[in-house]
Order: sequence, then structure tokens, then C-alpha cells
Amino acid sequence: MTNTQLNADYKKKLLSAEAAADLVEPGMEIFLGGAANIAHIIDKHLARRKDELSDVLIRTFLDTRAHEFLKADPEGSVFKWYSGFLLHSVREYVSLRGSGVYQGVSWHMAPGLIRENYNVDISFFVTAPMDAYGYFNFGLTIAEMKAYAEASKRVVVVVNRNMPVVYGGHEEAIHISEVAHVVEDHESDIFCLPEITVKEEDRLIAQNVVSAGLIRDGTTLQIGIGGLPNSVLDALVDAGIRNLGIHSEMLTDKMYDLIEAGVVDNTRKIMDRYKSTFSFCLGSRRLYDFLDKNPSFASYPVDYVNNPLVIARQPQMFSLNSTMQVDLAGQVASEQIGGARPRHISGTGGQLDFVMGTLFSHDRKGISVLALYSQHKGKSRIVPILDEGTIITVPRSLVDYVVTEYGLVRLRGLSFNERAMALIRIAHPDHRESLFRQALEAGFIPHPSTLEGKPPKGVINCRDAG
Repeated sequence: MTNTQLNADYKKKLLSAEAAADLVEPGMEIFLGGAANIAHIIDKHLARRKDELSDVLIRTFLDTRAHEFLKADPEGSVFKWYSGFLLHSVREYVSLRGSGVYQGVSWHMAPGLIRENYNVDISFFVTAPMDAYGYFNFGLTIAEMKAYAEASKRVVVVVNRNMPVVYGGHEEAIHISEVAHVVEDHESDIFCLPEITVKEEDRLIAQNVVSAGLIRDGTTLQIGIGGLPNSVLDALVDAGIRNLGIHSEMLTDKMYDLIEAGVVDNTRKIMDRYKSTFSFCLGSRRLYDFLDKNPSFASYPVDYVNNPLVIARQPQMFSLNSTMQVDLAGQVASEQIGGARPRHISGTGGQLDFVMGTLFSHDRKGISVLALYSQHKGKSRIVPILDEGTIITVPRSLVDYVVTEYGLVRLRGLSFNERAMALIRIAHPDHRESLFRQALEAGFIPHPSTLEGKPPKGVINCRDAG
């Protein structure tokens, strides 16, 4: 098509945001996006239609803001809602609706499942403006977008001029010939991640990881978001480590800092060499502007970035992710904590994907680290056994390293007895004796061993309080 034809087609398909929201009818299933690419302007007009709609199923993921449809219908009498990954902004609505709103899946599988199982009436995609060839770039979030486009009866693009154009390996854009309608959004900001507070515990955990030599020259990094991952990335700037690569489901500001400092250059990567590879980006406007049309980045769908077999081919693959609870067998809970009233916190995401990918690493140098604070509100996060209702994210058979502010242990290959003793050594000092006693009573430790003396097998480093 010529530019004249493309522009004519564009104008023909142009709708107001209100008219686009009016396309939704009772009983429909729709997709509103995820991460920095949520169609908030459509959400706003949908919420206003609460009294004229019924039984509308809305799908989202990585809910960076509380949706207007949730505020209008908190208990779900009109809008049924499923999310692929829950963030703090929507947790109050999860407590109202129950944890059944979460679609649990290891993230690399999501695009395939969407194509095979979903029957979406309308998908709303936030994109950059159409280019000279008729393509709308998905910008900051590729993830599952093209899969939703293929699973939808109608596609509506919501054009935001503040969305950067991000290059990709494939599936990073959608052509106007695949689009039913175009909405121009002149009022919504692109979500920027607020500055994250770093705690002293974060710095100590980062010190335990970096000082153990788990990240070396030529390592490929996957590191999540938060004060802890940021502390690890900060520590790498001054650690004298070079030629690092990035292959991570998420790109953050701290990764940009490593690129600027010359620590990351992607020269040792085997796949996507010279490029920082990711599936979605959340950060500052500074980062978004740096990404715009920058050929040193490649954004792919999660069925590529998070595929364990792709991860396994990256040299010296290192993965660091946060978790909430670990029991003495090494079972890891990162999504839902049980008890009298189970609390759903987040989702599986790519945590298990990267644990498996490092386990399968071709060069046998893959490392996965799962990090947690030793306690929360005075309660140990290392527990004898997980409470009923707790969701296991990573099974004990796949766990490699676990780290707290009190030390780092490697669990792979250890017996139950050895695992229990190693984890107790990196628990908060106030809880070690209690954990030891409970482990002994439960038969996890077959004899009255002592916590004093030589560190148990698997302990890389540990420290006491003070």
C-alpha cells in the first residue's frame, strides 16, 4: 500500500475512545493489555457503562494501576476479571474477588495457551503511532500481545504518541490491515515506575551474592525488579566485572545504568549478540527515551525470552528473583501465602522459566538465585513447612541457590537433613533455635545436631546478627 492508501485506511478506521468502548457488548470477552501498555482510556469509558453492561470478561496482566472497571464494580457483578500477574495496585480487589482472578501459568507457555484456548471478542492494544509502512509498534510491552491479536475477532489499537518504538526480533508490531479500529489517545500518560526504596537488607543480600563470585565476566543476566535486584545491579558497577549480557523478561533503569557504565556490552552472548534482550520494560521516562528506535535492544514475546531452552543457550546464565517464603525442604512460595486466610500476592511470571533455563544450561554454568528477607513483621520467612493454602512456585527439586541478608546456600543435591541445616543457618538469628527445634521434632533432622561449629554442607557464606 502507498502512504496515501495507508493514511486513507487509517482515517477510515479512526474512532473516539468512547465509541471504541461502546463496541463492548454484554457477554463479551475483551483484553485491555498489561504493564506499561494498558488501555486506560478504554477502561475509563467501560467503567462509565457499568449499568448498561453485564457478564463482560476482562483480561489483563501486570496491573500497574488500579483499573477503573474494578473501582466501579469492586465485587464483580458486571465485570468478570482475570489477570496474568497481579501487582500491589490491585491486591485490594483480589481480596474482594478471591484469588481465582489469577490465571496461573509459567509465562513462556502463555502465548501458546492464548492462541489455543482463548476466544477474545476485542483486544485493545496501546501502541506507538503508525509508521510509513502501516505498522503500529507495541513499544514497551511485547510479551503476549501478538498472541492476543491472533486470538481476537477484532483488534483496536490505541495510539499514544509518548510510546517509544522498540525494535524486536519478531512480533513487535501489528499492521493496519489486521486492525479494525484506531483510537488516538491524547490524554493518558505512559506508566513510569516510581523510584524504589532500597533497604539495608537489600544491600546485605546483594553483598552476599556478588561476593560469592556467582556473577563473572561474560555472565548473561536475568534480574527482576525491586530494591534487592537494584542493589545487586548497583554492586556490579563497582565490582570490576565486564562484558555482561542481558537476557531478561523485564528491562529496568538499573540495567540501563550498567550499559552506560560499560559493564553490559552483550559481546559474549551466543544468541542475540550485541543486543539486550527483554519482553517488557518498566522504568523511567529517561529509560523509555533511550529505548526509542535503539538498535542495541531486541524485544521478543515471552515464548522466546522465557523459553527455558532459549535461556539454556545463553553463556553463564545468571538468574536472580525474589520470593516470599521457603520451607526447610527447599520449597519456594512466591505467589500466595497460606494460613487461616491465604493472601495472593503476585504470580508465577517467569521465575520458574529461568530456574529451569539455568538448570538446563548448555555450558553447565547456569545459576539461579532465589532471594528473600529473613523475616517479615517479626516472623521468619524460612519456615519448617509451608502453611495450608500456600502456592509452591518452584519445587524443591529445581531450587539452586537461596540467599537472605544472613547468608547464601546452595541446596541442589543436598539431602533433606542438609537442606534444613543450611537454611536454618541463613535464617534470622532470632528464629534459628526455634526452627532447629521444630525441624528436630518433625524428624527433618534425625539427631540433636548443633548450630555451633562448622557450617553445614551447602553454606557458601553466612553471618550472625550485629
